[in-house]
Amino acid sequence: MNDLIESFSGVRGIYGQSITENLAYKYAFCFAKFFYKANDILVIAGDSRPSTNSLKQAMLKGFSDAGIKKVFDLGLVPVQVAEYGIIKLKSNGGVYITASHNEPEFNGWKFLKNDGAILYPDGADKLINLVHSSEEIRTSENQEIILEIINKHQEAIDNYISYVLEKIGQESIEKIKQRNFYLLADPNGGSSVEILEILFNKLGVKAEIINKETGKFNRLIEPKEESLRPLALELLKGNFDFACGFDCDADRMEIVLSPNSDFSQKMGTPNVSGNYVLALACDAILQGTSGQIVPTNDVTSYLVRDVIKKHNASVFEVEVGEINVVEAMEKNNSTIGGEGSNGGVIIMPLKCRDGLMTVCLALKLMASQQKTLSEILIEYPAYFSDRTKLACSPEQAMIIREKIENYFKEKGWVIKKTGDETGGLKAHLDENSYIWFRQSKTEPGVFRIYSECDTNQEKAKNLLNEGIKTFNKFLN
Repeated sequence: MNDLIESFSGVRGIYGQSITENLAYKYAFCFAKFFYKANDILVIAGDSRPSTNSLKQAMLKGFSDAGIKKVFDLGLVPVQVAEYGIIKLKSNGGVYITASHNEPEFNGWKFLKNDGAILYPDGADKLINLVHSSEEIRTSENQEIILEIINKHQEAIDNYISYVLEKIGQESIEKIKQRNFYLLADPNGGSSVEILEILFNKLGVKAEIINKETGKFNRLIEPKEESLRPLALELLKGNFDFACGFDCDADRMEIVLSPNSDFSQKMGTPNVSGNYVLALACDAILQGTSGQIVPTNDVTSYLVRDVIKKHNASVFEVEVGEINVVEAMEKNNSTIGGEGSNGGVIIMPLKCRDGLMTVCLALKLMASQQKTLSEILIEYPAYFSDRTKLACSPEQAMIIREKIENYFKEKGWVIKKTGDETGGLKAHLDENSYIWFRQSKTEPGVFRIYSECDTNQEKAKNLLNEGIKTFNKFLN
C-alpha cells in the first residue's frame, strides 16, 4: 500500500518506504529549478525526527544541482520560526522538513514562499506534477555549483523571540512577570525545547519542561487527550497554572488543566479543546481593537464567534484547510484566524499555526484579567457537539452532498457552503444549531458529519443522528 500523501498541505509518508532521499532530491531540485533563479536565497530547516538530517542533505544537493548558490540553514527549529526566518532574512522561499503530528516513522516536507506561507494549491499542484513528469531532473553526478550554506540558527531564534514579545506587548509582559506563573510544558523531544526555555525566561515564567531530549519521543507525537494524560496527573500533584503539550514541529499545541478545576469538571475532561484555545487567543489579541474579521474554517465552533463579538469583531467562514484560512486572512487584512477543530491559531504576519505564541497569549489574557485559565474559560458560552465519519466513495460523496442540500432546503433549514462541490455543507436548524457535512480530503473514502448546538449534549447527539439518517437515506 502506498502511504505517500502529496497535496498543498505538504508531502508526507513513512521514511524508507514512500519518503526517500531520492524523492526529497527530486522535490528540492524541481522547486529550485522551476520556481527560482540562481541568485535567489533559500531557507532550509526541520524538526527532530531521526530521518530529517538525511533528507535535508538530499534537498541541499537538489538545490545545488538546480543552480542555487546560497542557502540559509536554520537547523532544528519549530516551523513558525522557519517561516518568520524567511521573512526577516529576506530570503526567497524555502523548505521545512517535517511530518508534523504524525508518528516518528513518518517524515515529509512543506515548501514555503517568500512570505513564509506554504505554496498555494496551484503552485503545489505544479510542483507535484513536475516531480513526477519532468525529464530535466539531474542526477547527483552532474553537480557544478558550489553551494554556500550559511548557519542562521541563532539569528532565526532571536528574531522569532523578538516577534513574540512585541506581539504580547511590554505592558502585558510586566503583568505576566508579576503573576509568577508556573507552567508544565511537554515538547516531547520535538523542535520547541530551546524556544520554550528562552520564552519562559523572557516572560518571567517558572516552568517545568519535561521530555526535553530532542529526538526522543516518550509519547504519541500528536498532542491530544490520550497522549497528554500524564500531564493531567502531574497537575494534580503540583501548583501549576496549566500544562501545554506540543507536536514535533510545534504548530499544534494542546492545553491541559487540573482535573480538579471547575472547567475540567464542567467539560468532563482536563484537556481544553481547540475551539476554546482559538477563542482565548482571539480574546487576548483582539483587546483594544474593533472591526476585525477573523477567518475560521466552517466547522469551528460558534463559541469563537460569540467570544469575539465583545471586541466588535466578526467571523468569516472558509472551507477546512489552513491555506484557506490564510488566504482569507490576507484578503481581509486579519490579525488572527484559525481552525478551532484542530487547535490551529494563526497570527499574522505568520501564516501557519503557532502553538508557542498561543501559550503566550493565554498568559497575556490571564495576566490582564487577573484570573485563572479555568475561570476565564468557564465564562465562555457553552456549546455541545458530536461527530462521526462514514464510508463513502468520492463519486458518491458529491451526489449525496447535493441531495442532502436539497433535502434540508425543503425542510426550511438555512444552508451555507464553502469551497467547491467537495467542500463543506452546513445545514442550520437555527443560528446556533447545525449539522455539517464534508467529504474528507485526507482520508479517501471517508465522509465526515459534525453537529453543534448551544442547548445540551442530547440535542447535539440528536442532530448528528439526523445527519447520519439523511446520509444513509441517499447512500443507496
